[in-house]
Amino acid sequence: MNSDIATLQNIADTLKEDPMASQRILAENAGMSIGLMNAVIKRFVERGWIMLTNVNLRKLSYAITPAGIAELTARSQTFAKRTFAIANKYNDALCSAVSEAKKQGKNKLILYGNSYIKFLLIYACQTLNVTFLERDSTDPIEPDAFCVIGEQNNEADIIRLTKQGCVSLLDLLDE
Repeated sequence: MNSDIATLQNIADTLKEDPMASQRILAENAGMSIGLMNAVIKRFVERGWIMLTNVNLRKLSYAITPAGIAELTARSQTFAKRTFAIANKYNDALCSAVSEAKKQGKNKLILYGNSYIKFLLIYACQTLNVTFLERDSTDPIEPDAFCVIGEQNNEADIIRLTKQGCVSLLDLLDE
């Protein structure tokens, strides 16, 4: 079913760019054969997700129906809920780690390198009144700070920083 929804999303994206896209274009953009796309379209028509209209004797027009849009919306909402739940879990883990570091006298958190979830570290620091700083992965380690390694660093930097007493952001999330 997820594969069907992904294909429906692909078709919707293609039709948004080219409302008169042919079945060949739909198939190419979805990375499938024309025959398979034909079968998929038939299945989607049966489910009420796609509507076909004859433009002329040789050309069909495709449109995502309200039922198809509803299916895509439901998928988006499910994805958003799952993403929010993960972000909340990560936030709890980071707040706990920052709180523990603060109890050990670390009133400053330094992020070495980059992280996609830097905003969660910033939030945890603001919530717990801990100073948040960013440093390049090649900068010297500050021993009086809670030093965290961003997940976007290369493996060699992660190993080097870990040996110097920093903790990997990914390890904080696994705890």
